[in-house]
Amino acid sequence: MQDLKIEYHEGKLVELSIDGISFRSVAAVSLRHELGETLPVVTLTVPLGIGERLVPAGPDRQNLRIIKK
Repeated sequence: MQDLKIEYHEGKLVELSIDGISFRSVAAVSLRHELGETLPVVTLTVPLGIGERLVPAGPDRQNLRIIKK
């Protein structure tokens, strides 16, 4: 992690981004960075709404090509 930005305005979370990746809906943030440790540990709790599901990342099927031997 090179950059961490947490911005609040009037008691509300305005922006949370890590290395340019924005997180829009976060329920909790925990940061631990002990003296002498080279890497911080950031833990995010993200709520999932009804009907949403986690899908494993995979290649976009439109970008796949069939390779013939």
